[in-house]
Amino acid sequence: MVTDAQDVANSLNAAATTVQKLRTDADAEIFNQVKELNRLLGEFQVVNDAVVKANAVGADPSDALDSRDTLLKDISEIVGIDASTRANGDMVIYTSDGTTLFETVPRSVTFTRTLAYDATVTGNQIYVDGVAIGAGDGGNTDAEGSLSALLQLRDEIAPTFQTQLDEVARGLIEAFAETDPLGVAADMPGLFTWSGGTMLTSGTVEPGLAGSITVSSAVIASSGGDPMLLRDGGINGATYKWNTGNNSGYTTLLMGYTDALDADRAFDATADLKTSMSIMTFASGSIGWLEDLRSNATTASDNKVALYERSFQTYSSETGVNLDEELSLLLDVEQSYKASAKLVSTIDAMLQAVLDMAG
Repeated sequence: MVTDAQDVANSLNAAATTVQKLRTDADAEIFNQVKELNRLLGEFQVVNDAVVKANAVGADPSDALDSRDTLLKDISEIVGIDASTRANGDMVIYTSDGTTLFETVPRSVTFTRTLAYDATVTGNQIYVDGVAIGAGDGGNTDAEGSLSALLQLRDEIAPTFQTQLDEVARGLIEAFAETDPLGVAADMPGLFTWSGGTMLTSGTVEPGLAGSITVSSAVIASSGGDPMLLRDGGINGATYKWNTGNNSGYTTLLMGYTDALDADRAFDATADLKTSMSIMTFASGSIGWLEDLRSNATTASDNKVALYERSFQTYSSETGVNLDEELSLLLDVEQSYKASAKLVSTIDAMLQAVLDMAG
């Protein structure tokens, strides 16, 4: 039982570390994406100026327009945009929520990176011209561009899962808590404890608890502890000992732990699950929550990729080279060339025949 408890505690520790690493990685990617966005906007200004200048003097702006379209596509992958064209082909870019991103010159896109995360750290906002970019929402995310999606991952999905892990840890500490047989002393953490070493408020999340939960050294034989304290009580001293006769068949506490695992208890509403259920049901619900999110995201991604490819093909047919049409025209040209060549060779033969007759 002690070994299994250590495995559970280690798994919660590892999961919490992974969640916070994910947030750190997302933050680093946001920093890189903001840097790339500012670069693209700088290049966009150059080609946009070239389009305006070419239109103003009556020159051909085709090359600059192609470059601008490519940059516009790259920008839209990072942040959702709307664009409008003014006199001489001058383009203005707005974010999806209406904030000006480019008008004659690029607007400033700023972000301060956070180098390390834990459950108590809140990441910094991304600002476009002083206005914060919003995070996406849901498995079929309404995020437009990678920045909103990264914000959703860093600030909503990962913290919610961290809260669920913390609530699992709190539920375990409560389920295996030690109580005074006389009902005088306060309840104390038993098999599972944490860095704070005290009991926690029921139904209220303790941020970062999953990262600090451990098994009490009092029951770990390799640390000088006695696993029998689980059966007898007394992890927190003689005051909490129930089996005062040291009877080997004593099962009151062990049966109590089993009942506590199955009993409904209060959970924090910020975990995005039901607020009253057993610790076992809550843990299963956390896995289901994550799987449902992943499934919705996968389905939405497949649908959006198909929609993008269809839209891109339609756009290319209207504005670019249609390979089917070009191949058909090439065949027509080839047949026309063959006919012309045959005609020329026939006329040449006829002329030669006339010259021979004139001899």
